Amino acid sequence: MSQMMIWRRHTAKCPHRKKGRDFLKCSCPLWADGYANGQRTLRVSLKTRDYARAIKRAAALDSPDAVVHKPLGEAIAAYLLNCQHLNENTQRKYRNRLKKQLLPFCKAEDVELVSELGLEVLDKFRAGRKLAGTTATRELETLRHFLSFCQDRRWISENPAKKIKPPRNVRPKEVVPYTAVEVAKILEAASSIGQSDYERLRARAAVLLFRHAALRISDVALLERSRIQKGELLMHTKKTGGAILLPLPDELLAALEALPIPHGADPRNSRYFFINGTGSARTAISVLERCLRSVFKASGVVNARAHRFRHTMATNILANGGTIADVADVLGISEAVASKHYAKWNQDRQNRIAALMKAMRAGTNRARSKKLLVIAS
Repeated sequence: MSQMMIWRRHTAKCPHRKKGRDFLKCSCPLWADGYANGQRTLRVSLKTRDYARAIKRAAALDSPDAVVHKPLGEAIAAYLLNCQHLNENTQRKYRNRLKKQLLPFCKAEDVELVSELGLEVLDKFRAGRKLAGTTATRELETLRHFLSFCQDRRWISENPAKKIKPPRNVRPKEVVPYTAVEVAKILEAASSIGQSDYERLRARAAVLLFRHAALRISDVALLERSRIQKGELLMHTKKTGGAILLPLPDELLAALEALPIPHGADPRNSRYFFINGTGSARTAISVLERCLRSVFKASGVVNARAHRFRHTMATNILANGGTIADVADVLGISEAVASKHYAKWNQDRQNRIAALMKAMRAGTNRARSKKLLVIAS
């Protein structure tokens, strides 16, 4: 294009409407017309009322590789829509980081478009978040993924989040497996909380599922009755997606059998153990989380939480001769993740390291003894 013309598209309430589109001293939306050889070739909204910003956007339109001026709110909505296939908890985290945190910050900073989301803006956003190292790293990963999504759609020319270095030497909090005494205290608390047997039976069954099946909170809250057949729980492996059957102890099976039908569910056709099937998944998970907080508080166990049962299961598997692959299958995670978090509990690995170090020291001592004999002779 050889020429770009910026003009105001006056609104119906603008007092300067009769002065024509070339009158720019008002706050009506700004548009641009592109001309080549005397012919208009483009008419587009510049998505702003600020004249200085409009000049920059109009100049960018002259480039053949110009980005599309996409409002940040619309870009975030498109990204979240593209993530609907992910787990609900993951979607909720993306909504919180982008829609509830990043978008309000950008509005306060007068950042309207994705293309205006530069490195300085991201640095200022992250500096004000005051997050722990692991949380900051995960938020940065979300920003990188979101801006890559925008770059692929030409809403931004480059991904500034890739230039940001993640926090270094970030160490996750140490998670210690439960002892047998701590598990007993938690089960005792589950059998004593609440005001009725309905609450206590549900709490006890949930705790036993964590203990013997190492399920996540969401898996327990949404557990379907059809997944338990002939005393076995149907599981799916992360690596292949194949099914495995996890035998359940009589104690857990009896607790599930004693579970009352969820309030509001059809007694003749109750699909789930813990929910009636009418509410949202997030509500069901929240109800179970509140129940567990009461149980853990009543138990008196320090740092008690549901996820520690998964670490306890992994430790028990490895202590009884299982492999990292076995841990991955039972917990429904990849072998890489299992090795990262649970390899330190692998007794065979520890024994090999101990044997290697002893052999190395023995070899060093033999070499030193030979050297002393030579010197003495």
